[in-house]
Amino acid sequence: MHPGCPVCGARAEVVLRGAAEVTVGTIAALVERRPVVACDADHERSPGDIVGTAMDAVDAAVPRARARLLRDDACGSCRSVLTMPVRRSTRAVTVEPSSAPVFTIRLDLPLVRCTDCGLDQVPSRSQEDLTVVVPALFAAGHPV
Repeated sequence: MHPGCPVCGARAEVVLRGAAEVTVGTIAALVERRPVVACDADHERSPGDIVGTAMDAVDAAVPRARARLLRDDACGSCRSVLTMPVRRSTRAVTVEPSSAPVFTIRLDLPLVRCTDCGLDQVPSRSQEDLTVVVPALFAAGHPV
């Protein structure tokens, strides 16, 4: 079943277009083949469930540290104090939406490792950036 165009209502289909990349604060995100709903009138928009599905996949794949008032972050798993320095790393997150083909988001982000359990996680100061970067990647005005 093909979705209707979100702009004109005409018959449309989900296709994969070129890459999209965005940076928000401390986090960069890249999708090499961006899914869009396209119609014959050249309207292109992201499928409606893409952002939610992508955020769920990122949340499942990228752990977050626990922020603590007036103290260092704590591990999101074992709750130990995080004492190691933050370092840059990349993570590939596979997204499996119901309305589009499977695709991968590549994240370049700061991570800190727990010395007790070894979990790599996003420090609290970068978590808002992680929440904003995925919707920005699929924003309507983003070039496709």
